[in-house]
Amino acid sequence: LFDNKENISIEYIGTPDAVIMGPKPQLTRVIVNLLTNAVQALEIMQEDKKERGEEITPGIVRVLLRESSREGWYEIAVEDNGPGVPAENVDKVFNPKFTTKSSGSGLGLAMSRSIIEKCGGEILYRKSYSLDGACFLIRLPKSES
Repeated sequence: LFDNKENISIEYIGTPDAVIMGPKPQLTRVIVNLLTNAVQALEIMQEDKKERGEEITPGIVRVLLRESSREGWYEIAVEDNGPGVPAENVDKVFNPKFTTKSSGSGLGLAMSRSIIEKCGGEILYRKSYSLDGACFLIRLPKSES
């Protein structure tokens, strides 16, 4: 879905053999939604820079799957080097129908939160420490099997 994006690379760093329990189609939908949001934010940022005659920064989206500091849990972080979420919108990003885009319903992150919570996990937003853009962090319990 995303390998044809000019000036945007997607990196994956993962823990081998990680297993969680949850509905694969819905969890896939969450990851695709987060990747889509990151790519769109980067494309908008790059287009704005192009229009202003500024140098276009190559976009980076990084997906990390790692052991959580919370025993028995994994973390999935989807982060980018885009503009991030403005401070005034951080508390609203998971609200149904909230969007800053000209298209879209604003339901993607609300739906993602619902899916993750039904799997016994949590999703939150924070500023990316390593890329300085957005970071959506998902915590999910490890599978018992």
